[in-house]
Amino acid sequence: MEDRIISLLTDFGDSPYVGSMKGVIMKVNPSAHIIDITHSIRRGDIREAAFSLFMAYRYFPEFSIHVVVVDPTVGSERRPIIVVTEKYYFVGPDNGVFSYIYKYDEVYKVVEISEEHFFNEKVSNTFHGRDIFGPVAGWMSKGIDTSKFGEVIGDYKYFEISDPQIIKPGALKGKIIYVDRFGNLITNITERHIPLTEKGYPDIVKVITSSGEITARYRYYSESPNNEDPFFIMGSSGFYEIAVNGRSAREKLKLKIGSEIGVLYNPR
Repeated sequence: MEDRIISLLTDFGDSPYVGSMKGVIMKVNPSAHIIDITHSIRRGDIREAAFSLFMAYRYFPEFSIHVVVVDPTVGSERRPIIVVTEKYYFVGPDNGVFSYIYKYDEVYKVVEISEEHFFNEKVSNTFHGRDIFGPVAGWMSKGIDTSKFGEVIGDYKYFEISDPQIIKPGALKGKIIYVDRFGNLITNITERHIPLTEKGYPDIVKVITSSGEITARYRYYSESPNNEDPFFIMGSSGFYEIAVNGRSAREKLKLKIGSEIGVLYNPR
């Protein structure tokens, strides 16, 4: 139990804050294994953090503890929480950062962290990652049951994650929900909405954006013969993407998170 994995996902960048969190975790449990998911989330961007967590957490060993500190309202009345699912634990602020977990995983319970004897001796109003979330994760990694940290709540915060709008059979309206560091535009459309062909290509007719129409579709990025034309592809996240081989689709198409797209596809 005491060597279970703790992951960290923050917007701290290259700063001593990350090291401080690791220090308090190791102080509680020197046997803990700490893995960084990323510390490059845009400052205070809860939606980016939520999707980044969603892309990564399922690939960790069961019962890993995922700590997320993207917390623009730290020190306010927002609650610190633990989210418990069938296979994983999540620790962080109750600000919507676990919205994809609530939508796509089976949540057993959400606990408000209120038992202060698990905190650092002195709690700063501006650094709950170090003084609350880190120590709590450390104690959890030692096998302390989540019921010991506080009471179960049902009114936790989340933001709506919209599904594509089906206009008619063979036509839907989706949107861009994430842009990765390569400039790939990740949509909210999955294989559940648009099937793949037997050879693994998106079964589309065209994608309509504010910057023009896309008809190319590929299985992998370098299958595209040039670095100019955008195409539709199934990404590793399980969501369809708009990409440009070797270039940024975001820069090419001038699209961003929230941009809407239309897709005509072959229904089955």
